[in-house]
Amino acid sequence: MKVHRNLLDMSFILSAVVTVVIVCVLSYRSDLAYREALSPNGEVDLLKGNLNDHWAVFGSLSATQVRFNQKGETAEIEIRADSPSWSEVSSGVSYTIGLFYPGWYEFTAEFRGEENDFLGVGSQLEVRSDRWNFTTKAGPRGGSWRKVDIYFRPADSDPSAEISCRFWGDAANRTGRAFLRNMRVARIDGAPPPMAAQFDLQKKEEARLGRPRHRRNGSFRSVWMTLLLLGACVGVFGWLFDGGRASGSLRPT
Repeated sequence: MKVHRNLLDMSFILSAVVTVVIVCVLSYRSDLAYREALSPNGEVDLLKGNLNDHWAVFGSLSATQVRFNQKGETAEIEIRADSPSWSEVSSGVSYTIGLFYPGWYEFTAEFRGEENDFLGVGSQLEVRSDRWNFTTKAGPRGGSWRKVDIYFRPADSDPSAEISCRFWGDAANRTGRAFLRNMRVARIDGAPPPMAAQFDLQKKEEARLGRPRHRRNGSFRSVWMTLLLLGACVGVFGWLFDGGRASGSLRPT
């Protein structure tokens, strides 16, 4: 019986270790997707590859009501809603990227969308990080490209950025369209050019909350969390195993 109990305890420990490893690997791979988006060369092309894999639909739109069309270097986003209810809620598509390397980033893009004040339809491009957001609306009748070139330094409390394309329309209009090209987020060395549009979100956070004691280091965050969780679970089950073995040794023979 004692041998069977030891084997049972060992099986529990082994199962716990395997479960923790699987959970940590999945968590690490999920986090890795964001960190790989900004590779060591410090740049990500937001219009590269299958856009359906990177851009998410928000608001009252569903994935079946949004169509991405690649035409050379230009990406077209088309809304074909089944009902006009999508225009009653802020709706569109967004791309979220993790910015785990401290420092300044440059966002560049060219944006053109449908805009008609008479019909009450339009679209706009947004860049959001922490409490800050930058908005560019489509030009009159959507005939001209709007160039965007801004620099921002994310706050340590929220090292990410969300790029969104929002649409709106009146109750009778069920379609919307916008065009994007040359859209990138790049990490830069040093500070941005003096005359460039720049937003220091970390400086604003330090003014509000004080300077943090430790800077973030996202490159090893998942690894340390994996080791910590694995060590804790092994320690707990090891303690249970030793406790069970000790209690078993006190049984009368």
